[in-house]
Amino acid sequence: MLRLLSVFLIMWLTSNVAHAHFSIDKSRLYFDKANRFQTLTIRNNSEEPIVYIVKVNHVDMTEQGKLVAVADESKVNQSAKKLVRYSPRRGSILPGGSQVLRFTVKKPAGLDSGEFRSQLRIEGGLQNDPNQLSARVAYNLPIIVRHGQTDAEATMHSFSVVNNEKGEPELQFYLTRSGNRSTFGAFSVIDATGQEIGKTKGVSVYEPLEKRIVKILLNQRPTGKLTVHYQELPEFGGDIKVSREFMVIN
Repeated sequence: MLRLLSVFLIMWLTSNVAHAHFSIDKSRLYFDKANRFQTLTIRNNSEEPIVYIVKVNHVDMTEQGKLVAVADESKVNQSAKKLVRYSPRRGSILPGGSQVLRFTVKKPAGLDSGEFRSQLRIEGGLQNDPNQLSARVAYNLPIIVRHGQTDAEATMHSFSVVNNEKGEPELQFYLTRSGNRSTFGAFSVIDATGQEIGKTKGVSVYEPLEKRIVKILLNQRPTGKLTVHYQELPEFGGDIKVSREFMVIN
């Protein structure tokens, strides 16, 4: 049975991701022919030493956008785990200190074109905490390696405006992906007057998933025509731009 993984807050377009005891300075690791080396910095935000451990595992995405553990990792065909080398894998950091993790891609000869994906998990806690296991916190971030010819297309459909659990207006629709790579991009929602009434910073559809639901909180209840813009983030190898218009029926 698949178990849900804890997914921690990802702050896009900022240089630092804050969490109890320690922080990291990236929200994903992306590699292609022009980017075969990356670093990630762990910073100790506490007043005590911390210990950390770095792991690589595999997750799949559901149509609801949740990440679930892969039951049998030996059956993961497009794993980045066999391509990415990294160090150190564990250690300790003094108060106010930091540790740089280094990642390098090593591709075997004859590697097929496509996208290879895994998940990096960084766990840490206070070194001298007697309840360290229960107090341990973690970050999960994707590792994406693209090799050779990769492409994707995206479409949006099945739009509706509903009230969320808090009674706030929310736009819901499906983003459909095709091709041999994942997509990762941001959305903006424009009303009939040209005003932006909602946006997201980043939404992924991980290959091989073909579609997922997207939910965007709106700052007002719209009427009439809405336009939804979707644009992949170029810093992560994206070049898709899609716009769709639809009428809100109240």
